[in-house]
Formats: sequence, C-alpha cells, structure tokens
Amino acid sequence: AGEAVPLLQDLLERRPDVTLYRTALGQAQLEAGRIAASRTTLEEAMRLFPRNVPVTMRYAETLMRNGDPKQAHIVLLDLFNNVPPTPEQARFTALAANAAGDVADAYYYMSEYHVISGDLALAIDQLRLALAVPGLNEVQRQRFDARIRELQEYLPKGRRAKEIAGPTNPQPVDSRPR
Repeated sequence: AGEAVPLLQDLLERRPDVTLYRTALGQAQLEAGRIAASRTTLEEAMRLFPRNVPVTMRYAETLMRNGDPKQAHIVLLDLFNNVPPTPEQARFTALAANAAGDVADAYYYMSEYHVISGDLALAIDQLRLALAVPGLNEVQRQRFDARIRELQEYLPKGRRAKEIAGPTNPQPVDSRPR
C-alpha cells in the first residue's frame, strides 16, 4: 500500500476527474497507516462526488478506523437513504451504528441485511431485538413495529402465524399422526 500511494498521487494529478484514483489513493493511504491523509483525500472526494457509493464506503471505513463511528454512521445513512445498499453495505452500516452507540439502529440495519439476503424471519428477530433496546423514542418504536408487520405479510401463511404469535406465545402443534 505504501508503494501504491505515490503512484496513485501521480495518476490523480494527471486525471483529477477520475473518481477511482481518489478512492484508491484514500484506500492505499489507509492501508499504509496514513489515516489522516486518507481522511483528507476521501473528504475531498466526498465533496467532489457526493453520494458516490465507493467513495462513501471508503470514507466511512476511514472514519471508523480514525475513531469516528458517529460520522461514519451519518455519511452511510445519507447515502443509503438515497441509494439502496447491498447486503454487505447494510451490514457495514449496522457495524457503524453499533460502534457509534446507536444499538437500536444497528439491529434495524442488520434486519435490512437479512431482508436483502432473503431471511425474513431473522430480519424480524433483529427488529424485535431493536424494540427491546431501552430508551427508544416513539418514532423508532413505531418504525420497527411497522417493519415487523410489513415483513410478516411476506412470510408463508404457516410461518406468518408463528411469527405473529411471537416466541412467547407459540401456536399449538397438532401432534396427531396423519
């Protein structure tokens, strides 16, 4: 990574309009342990290319490594309120939220990771964990609850009945031989 930095700087000087050069330079600086330089490079890239997914992801990664998970969470939320995330990007947003101390949001973004990955039951479980976090405001509570109800609608009928019943009220099981 250290050897790549001067090469990427040279490329960037020649073609400052190429987003990839800025992103790669910021990544190389980060991997070479030049966290402040990486942050500066990627802040400039964010200014020039707002809401660019690779730039934002690299910037958030640098912020996390620089001990600023709150800012990482903010830039990721801004991005993914405008661009649908991939499963890995949703998971990274959950990690940033958790590192920033936003535990309920971390569960929410992990639920979105599971939705994108196709595991609705696990997504609902994550939302139930979010609802159990102390100190939720009413907007969060309603948001999580509404998302649970929405996801339950997509479950197959038998599975949906079990989900609606929840873990504390299991449905009776018919044990008679068929």
